[in-house]
Amino acid sequence: MNWLILLYFLQIGYSPIYESLNANENGNMLIQNENIYHITFDAEVVMFDYLFIGGATKTYFKDIPNNHSYHPFESDYLFKAGLRYKNIEAGFRHFCLHPVRPYEMYYQPQESTNASYEEFYIRIKGEY
Repeated sequence: MNWLILLYFLQIGYSPIYESLNANENGNMLIQNENIYHITFDAEVVMFDYLFIGGATKTYFKDIPNNHSYHPFESDYLFKAGLRYKNIEAGFRHFCLHPVRPYEMYYQPQESTNASYEEFYIRIKGEY
């Protein structure tokens, strides 16, 4: 039995098409972007083989043509905690996403979304 384990994951990726539906005072607006990159960092601490607590963040970047730079425009955040025993997991998750406003782009409107949810869950894992 291990009393403490630290798990971490780092992922980078590319999305050729990224779509989001934004609600504003003028109505809904579908935003379509191309060449979106993202980086994800996920970490989790497992205590006494059963209890876990952790979180993740995923940040999306736009490729700015002719400028040779990338600007973050949205980040997703996840908090998770719960218990795992063999193939059963019971826990709590909080997920939210928020726009990112870099200092140099503060006065330029950015297309992005605010959203969040929380959930309690039970998950059964199997394999054959």
